[in-house]
Parts: sequence; C-alpha cells; structure tokens
Amino acid sequence: MTLLLDLPDIERLHAEGMVGMADHISAIEAAYRSLGEGGAQVMPRFNMLVDPRAESPKSKSLRVGGATLPAAGMMGSALYSAGFLAGQIELWVVLYSTETGQLAGLVRGQPVSLWKTGATAAVATRYLARADAAVVGMIGTGAYARTQLLGLAAVRRLTEVRCFSRRPDARDAFVAWAVGMLPGVGIRAAGSAREAAEGADILVTVTTSREPVLRGEWIGAGAHCNAVGAHYPQMREVDTEAVRRSRVIVDDMEQAMQEKGEILIPLREGAITREHILGDLGAVVAGRLAGRTSEDQRTLFCSGGVPIEYLGSCAMLLERATRAGIGQTLKLV
Repeated sequence: MTLLLDLPDIERLHAEGMVGMADHISAIEAAYRSLGEGGAQVMPRFNMLVDPRAESPKSKSLRVGGATLPAAGMMGSALYSAGFLAGQIELWVVLYSTETGQLAGLVRGQPVSLWKTGATAAVATRYLARADAAVVGMIGTGAYARTQLLGLAAVRRLTEVRCFSRRPDARDAFVAWAVGMLPGVGIRAAGSAREAAEGADILVTVTTSREPVLRGEWIGAGAHCNAVGAHYPQMREVDTEAVRRSRVIVDDMEQAMQEKGEILIPLREGAITREHILGDLGAVVAGRLAGRTSEDQRTLFCSGGVPIEYLGSCAMLLERATRAGIGQTLKLV
C-alpha cells in the first residue's frame, strides 16, 4: 500500500491536533540520534542548475538528497525545484519501506520543510543553548520564522522575543501572530538587527540575505545562535567574527562544506581552519560530541537542511495519517 499525503492532508493533521511541533522534534531528534550512532545514512543534497552558467546562487534548480532511516522503517529521497517563485519550493518526499523495499508513501508540499526546519533548530537548541535561555532575538520574520519560534518555545521556557525584519509590515505581522501563539511571553518589534540580538540568549537568523545580518560583536557570552536561512557558498547570515568566536556545529559536515557560506567564507579568508567546525548534530545527539561545554560559551548551529530530517518527519506523518485514515491510497500494479 502506498499512501499519498498532499497539502490539505498535512494541513489537516496539524490543524486537528494529530501532529504538532513536539512530534516533529521527537522524530527529528530520533533520526539524528540514529545517524550519530551509525544506524542511518545520508546522501547530501545535490543542486543541479537549470542553466549551469547562471551566476546567481538562487537560480532555477533541481535539488535532491537521500537517506536511510531503518529505525523508522523508511528510506527515501527529498526532491524539489527551487528558484522559480520567490520563497517557494515544489517539494516531494519519496519513502520506501526498509523491510520490503516497496514504495510506502509520497509526501508533497513546502509545509513539511517549514515544520522540519523549525524542529531541527529546536533539537540543536535543546543540546547547545543554556538550560536557562529565555530571551530570543529573531532576525527574519517570514514563513520559516514561525516554525522556528514554535520550536524554541517547545524546548525552552521563553520570557521575551525581539523580532526584526527589514520589512516593517512583515515584522509587525509576525509580532501580531506571535502574541496570539505565545500568551504570557513578551513579544516586541525591534528597530534593528542589533537591537534584536544584543543581550539575547538564543538568536535565530532566518533570512534570504546575501550579506551578514548578525555580527559577532552583538553576540553575548553564553548565547546560542541558529543560522538557518543561507545555504549557498556565496551567501551568509552571520559574519566571520561570529563564527570565529563560537563553538560551531553543523547538520551534516559534507553538505556544509559544500554549501554553507558561514563556514566557507571564513575558511577562504583564513580566519578559521576546518578543525574549527567541530562536528555534526548527530554526533551531539548521540553523545559522541559535547554540545555546550561552559555557561559562557557562544555556540553556533549552521543549518542547511539535510534529507534525514525529511525522512524523520515524513515517516512520522505517514504513521499518523495511516492511523487517522487521512490521505489517498494509491493502487500500484
């Protein structure tokens, strides 16, 4: 039996409370633990440009990556087109059973990317941020920022959130949404990225900027940062000083060394060596690599998005949908 989950199915699972952020966090934490223990494998994302001569890092492209996750009974691939419509991807996740080798499910839609990206940053925050971290600085307030904040609220007791965007209308809309979602938390607009960042315990950069929006001099001792928005060699959201001063963990070492400008640009500058990138999130979750080692340490998680995250979230979505009778069963010969 092959189950197809389309956009309305995924929306219904979340809207009716059958799946929430905590479920995505648990699924992705388990996936990374399995990866860190050697029980799963990842094929890093490969980007194929429609026009190989294109100079823009955001040119039209097809992107594909794969993973095996036997602990969840699934293996498969995440495949999507990007660069055709601003801020949108056409995503399909193909899942096969690791027991039978048969096609188990097809999951479609950008919402999967939103949820799993927020959940992955939440897992990193759980292991890298101070236990008492309560003040958040958000730089970027688009669609991906919403699940970033929901993820943080699931793993830390937040007291204050400062929100900045270069677009005041987007910032104010995000603040209004966050006030409704997180009653009892002080949510406010910040007039600059620096105002959002200084004094924050947890920082999130989730923008489409080519140039740094967060500077190392703004990051206080003991703060943790999730750099989420950029995954092109020519782009970065945090500057060299922020990377140089931080304990740096990535989602996948091989993919990060191909894509993550936050790392590649300081390497080219000679400001850091490869050894400054300590390892990946799987090793941290599995206990093979320490996350935070002191209260005053600055930590940085560089997130580009790897296929194991899609496998973890989508395996969970298929299980919940099957139990609820949601989705379309495909009869394949």
